[in-house]
Amino acid sequence: QRIERVGSCFDLKTIFNFNLLIAILLQSTWLFADNKAPVTTLLEPTKLIVSTPFNEPTSIVRKGKINDWQASIGEWQVKDGVLYGSELAEDNHASSCTYRIEADNLIVTAEFRLGKAEHVAFGCRDSIEPFHHLGRTFISRDAIWIQKMSGIAKTTKATKLKELKTPINPDAWYDLTIEIRGNHYRATVGEYVIEGDDERFKDSKALVALIVKGQGAQFKNVTLWNAKPRVTR
Repeated sequence: QRIERVGSCFDLKTIFNFNLLIAILLQSTWLFADNKAPVTTLLEPTKLIVSTPFNEPTSIVRKGKINDWQASIGEWQVKDGVLYGSELAEDNHASSCTYRIEADNLIVTAEFRLGKAEHVAFGCRDSIEPFHHLGRTFISRDAIWIQKMSGIAKTTKATKLKELKTPINPDAWYDLTIEIRGNHYRATVGEYVIEGDDERFKDSKALVALIVKGQGAQFKNVTLWNAKPRVTR
């Protein structure tokens, strides 16, 4: 009788664990279904870190939270279904809205429109407090470029790795996908692709930033993904 009870408990535990596993799998499937995995070349997405459509209106925020993102520099507001970012003259610094992450291989996707801004940038920082600059993709009205970076504040250093001269329509929406795999960095902006290599990109990523030089740039449907190298045959 004692053996039977032990066996029954084991059976119930097994059933519970099986049901829990099914629930986790269903939740993962639902998560990917609502947030379609991006089309990528270098990386395979493994875990969604955050997906923010920026479709819930907010008042103007200068330092504070916007949909779990941190508006740290400049002026930010969600209206008309998009996030507006503007630089403030008194800051003497480009505007920045950031999200904390833990990632090695990273995928960033977004839709953006320049509007009246001089340029927008999508930046990463490393895990060294207070999160040193690591790399950025810049888009202006006449060029796309990527750069490696190091340091923070007055110690910041940057080296432009690749630049593509091409007209960008400030009134058009563009899709962006950034893939950082090991030392390789690939940015796809609309139909344009720009790539570069540097050992700096191997470092762990702890922060992603949306950056605006000027006023009135717009962002929507921003996603951040953990990823693994895509197997090629």
